[in-house]
Amino acid sequence: MVTEIFRLLDKTWESCRQLPYCVAMRLAEGYGLTMREQIDKLLIYLGRLTSQVPVLQVIVGYLLADPSRVRFVDTLDQDRKLAMTMAVHRRIELPVAPWQGYIRGVPVPDALTWIQAARGVSGDITIRLSSDDSMLLQLLNPLVTPERQRHERVAMEERMQNLRQELDRALDLYNEVRHLMEIDQDRQQELEKFLTMAQSEMQNMGQELTQIKQRISKDFPSA
Repeated sequence: MVTEIFRLLDKTWESCRQLPYCVAMRLAEGYGLTMREQIDKLLIYLGRLTSQVPVLQVIVGYLLADPSRVRFVDTLDQDRKLAMTMAVHRRIELPVAPWQGYIRGVPVPDALTWIQAARGVSGDITIRLSSDDSMLLQLLNPLVTPERQRHERVAMEERMQNLRQELDRALDLYNEVRHLMEIDQDRQQELEKFLTMAQSEMQNMGQELTQIKQRISKDFPSA
């Protein structure tokens, strides 16, 4: 299957090699292409780049059968049903396997075993790809950006939630100190310090909360 796929693509790649460099670069960047078309173009380039790596040839051939399921990410979450890592390095040799598969978080080092097991699992196939090939990285960057932004937004929203909870606790402490100051005249100086600390903490957390809200509004205006 892999051999047939790349044989059909030979003419396309031969034509691309005849284009001026600037035009080829624009094509490689996925200019004006849909997400699926960009994924398809990356997989084709990856297949040509790794022609001497049998395991990647098998995997790329499998992925090309349905590029709509492929999702490239910066990091792999443990809850992914179907996932894999790929390492494509030509300039430097790294002590890592070129491919590693996962089924529901369980490592599956054999590509054919992974493909067989994946048949019964629906959903996206998540891939973390590392490489020192500049063209491959240019193709990859626009594909991982949406996922990277989603993780950043989730992290900021979680921080906002934590800040709100900390603010509530600080406000409870502030009110409790105010109450103690009303009934314990002998500890006024000590309680005043606690009151100042609580006010300072609430002010700092309020400023951070505002900054996060502004960043979300700026970086994710349509979210």
